[in-house]
Amino acid sequence: MISTEIYIEDNKLDLLQDISTEFTYTIDDVTDFGTKNTSFSKTISLSGTARNNQIFGFVFDIGNANDFDITKPNVNYNFNASKSAKCVIYIDKVQIFKGTLRVLEIVVDKETIEYQCSVFGELGGLMNAIGNKKLEDLDFSAYDHVYNTTNITASWDATRGQGYYYPLIDYGNVSTNKIDFQYTAFRPAIYIKEYIDKIFANIDYTYECDFFNTDYFKRLIIPHNQKQLTKVTSDLNNAVLTSPQTIISTSFVRFTTVTGSGLVPSLVNSQFTYTGAAAFNLKFDYTFNGTSTAGTFSIVKNGIDVFSEFFTGGLFIAGSFEVLMEQNDYIRFRFSNDAENKDDDPVIVTDAEVSFNSISSIPVPLSIGDNLNMNDCIPKGIFQRDLFLSICKMFNLYVYDDRYNGNNIIIKPYIDFYDIDSSQANDWSNKIDRSKPLSIKPMSELNARYYNYKFKEDSDFYNENYKKKYSESYGDRLYDSSFDFSKDTETVDVIFAPSVLYKAIGTDKVYPAIYKKSNANSAEDNMDSVIRIMQVKKISSVTSWAIKNLSSTLVTLTSYGYAGHLDDPENPQNDINFGATKEIFYSSNNFTGNNVFNVFHKIYMDEITDKNSKLLTCSALLNTIDIFNLDFSKYVWIDGVLFRLNKVEGYNPMEYNTTKISLLKVIETTY
Repeated sequence: MISTEIYIEDNKLDLLQDISTEFTYTIDDVTDFGTKNTSFSKTISLSGTARNNQIFGFVFDIGNANDFDITKPNVNYNFNASKSAKCVIYIDKVQIFKGTLRVLEIVVDKETIEYQCSVFGELGGLMNAIGNKKLEDLDFSAYDHVYNTTNITASWDATRGQGYYYPLIDYGNVSTNKIDFQYTAFRPAIYIKEYIDKIFANIDYTYECDFFNTDYFKRLIIPHNQKQLTKVTSDLNNAVLTSPQTIISTSFVRFTTVTGSGLVPSLVNSQFTYTGAAAFNLKFDYTFNGTSTAGTFSIVKNGIDVFSEFFTGGLFIAGSFEVLMEQNDYIRFRFSNDAENKDDDPVIVTDAEVSFNSISSIPVPLSIGDNLNMNDCIPKGIFQRDLFLSICKMFNLYVYDDRYNGNNIIIKPYIDFYDIDSSQANDWSNKIDRSKPLSIKPMSELNARYYNYKFKEDSDFYNENYKKKYSESYGDRLYDSSFDFSKDTETVDVIFAPSVLYKAIGTDKVYPAIYKKSNANSAEDNMDSVIRIMQVKKISSVTSWAIKNLSSTLVTLTSYGYAGHLDDPENPQNDINFGATKEIFYSSNNFTGNNVFNVFHKIYMDEITDKNSKLLTCSALLNTIDIFNLDFSKYVWIDGVLFRLNKVEGYNPMEYNTTKISLLKVIETTY
């Protein structure tokens, strides 16, 4: 009688015999520092019966092709071998594995078909489900809004963890006195919890995580990281002349008002420069009216005439023109007076209008009052899986499957994972195979002395200077285990760059400064930056200041939307940097040691590097009930010593034999 049952997307596979393979179960492999591991199996061979062939969509047929609908189960006519399929394995009706199945190879030998498969735990299945999707594939259009000071300031009081937040960030060229700030200093950031929720909403997985619902986590944002806040449009600037302009000899038209964006007006609204990176075809419609005896109208690109038109007996010029624009190209409109007596017969342009457009939609700077598309504000080129795994590594999260609930995964920080009540521990003393060797290794067998917790480097002025000065990134942490027999370094790194906090002398607002400097450090230059992570808080009771549009005051305030690595820049209680910085760039009498390393990682490091810490590897006789009840959060007693179960390696449910297990000695149940 076959005791094995395998279900793929709730479809039972045919088995001609019990499977004979080995399963490995793990929550975190202490011998592979800095990684996030999942349970897995060695190869499982499945016969190509009529039912199995149908479930696998007749994928063995090299001429077979079928449509794939990601919203439907990955079986039968919808089977896609490049996608994972839900898998549950039972032995004698007891679940021993839940995760996803992958078809590795199909072997066709005459009339015999065999599928070579493997299964992976939920973390592996989750990563497969997320695939190569990027953050910009997520849809935040529900949060589209008007870009104005009302919505900017309202975000500081809005519910944390939902929607968007406008932090004060000095992106360069946004303030001359570092007291008042241009509206361009405020760009919408999206909460990390929103990203996590959107990622899971787009795949066939759910999650449970109390940590993600804490005030701590709900404060975390990813700010805008592009050189400019832009919108995608084909409608660019509109230039209007309403005050007549008299031209005696030759002059460029100086327009009264310029609205819209895409081209930067300068020289009293007479020159229109494109500062974007991608070349595009600019099309503009123009109309000029006035009086004249004779004259010449010219369109000038980069100082060279690209179009000219002669006129007599009045002035009426109208038409359309198209020209290729590359970065820093500019357009001007010139009138020359060709009358015999120029002083007595000037060219007078009484009114004019030029409407600039792009043949195709391009990103252009967003102006105050524009409609803001939140999807344009998402950092580009960031894989969703990289964001999720960086969050897991940063906060030392364990990700494991819910054995009772489908594609549900459970996420907990290491500090909350273990049941500290040792009375609930399992006693496996009688399961240990004493006839086989027991290996006891001090954790120094990891062969590393230093453990480096690193942020990604970025080239903004303050990060670059800090790196040059201290040979490490702002907020990194290098942990010294004091192990004498190795000088090697193990590394945990994340996709986020650190954000240096700054406060100008004589002011009282603290904010991140993200810009380059040029011209002997006298000029601030906007830049694209590496993705950042910050926590937010509304700071009140600061000196009155203004959000401005050039010289015009939009609103006057005594509070601001703070964001940075500290929860409060003046009275911090926690810090999302890995370690304390060697220098701070504002005057403060308060700081905190509650950084990410000390809160989320130090207990773990204390355990694995303690002089009394030991990794026990031995063989244990485990059955299907033990495997079903496998709970890495519960301690294990062996011969009166308390251990954390680390790994069950090579369990074969079809063999009455012992299985290799690894356990880490518990130094303290609480710290």
